[in-house]
Amino acid sequence: MRHVFAIDIGGTAIKYGLIGEGGVILARGEKPFERHLPFAGVIDQLAGLYESVTAAAGPADAIGVAMPGYALRESGLVVDGGNNVPALRDGSVSKALEQRLGRPVWFENDGVAAAMGEQHFGAGRTFPRFVLMTMGTGVGGAVVLDGKPVTGARGEPPELGAIIVGSDAQGAPVSLEAAASATGILRAYAGQAGGGVVSSRALFERAEAGDLAAIRAIDAASRSIAQAAGTLINALGLDAAILGGGVSGAGEFLAERVRTHLPAYTWPFLAARAQVRIAELGNSAGLLGVAASAFAGLAGENGRKVRPAPVLL
Repeated sequence: MRHVFAIDIGGTAIKYGLIGEGGVILARGEKPFERHLPFAGVIDQLAGLYESVTAAAGPADAIGVAMPGYALRESGLVVDGGNNVPALRDGSVSKALEQRLGRPVWFENDGVAAAMGEQHFGAGRTFPRFVLMTMGTGVGGAVVLDGKPVTGARGEPPELGAIIVGSDAQGAPVSLEAAASATGILRAYAGQAGGGVVSSRALFERAEAGDLAAIRAIDAASRSIAQAAGTLINALGLDAAILGGGVSGAGEFLAERVRTHLPAYTWPFLAARAQVRIAELGNSAGLLGVAASAFAGLAGENGRKVRPAPVLL
């Protein structure tokens, strides 16, 4: 069985694991992302994780890296986004790891990788056309059409968080990220309740206990999610909107509210068959998605770095 060592780099943590074919997670771990490290220090950390995990199992056949922002396919250099991990802009993670570890490296935007994970192994398995919307510190995700993630002509990832879902009291546009990220929901709650909570989990617990301010904040976010999902369903004929990220930990409490609002923003014929689901893979989605990309590449052209062809906008 071939193995891929998968890495998912986030602003607060690095998730990593050894993945077997078929999405079998053979080993998994997580450690804080050390924001003070320069690029070379980040590479040292990633290489150390690989070496520690593969010491007993033997070298992996390839390495897959999911990371924020947009990196050029030909060079691996981050040219847009990635503000939470600025050190990644100072070099090519893929080339540095290839040189350090002698393994081929595939990389994907973290939102695209998470969508691929749900497509192959999670809630997207039965839907040919769906959007994964990840609500955490920000909002990310991707659209999958007929088995392929939608990216730009050069591999640019989508920016679902930039979808405009309303305006504020001064008439300025409000994005999905501002309205439905964990940060945005907590900010809305603090504005209504005169005080805040430290996590989206705590906010949902308050809502389930009957806190009216928490219920209003979550309902407003659910309406924004439904508006963005409905827009995409109308434009692309999607079968489902899959909700992921930390906010989706609320499960059906969140999904049911999004379902309630979805018909207001979706053409009736499409709304009748579109489903709202909670993502199944949690923090493993990005790992499994970028591993799937690496396995696909290993199977093509004698193992050269051939990535799955995206759907072009």
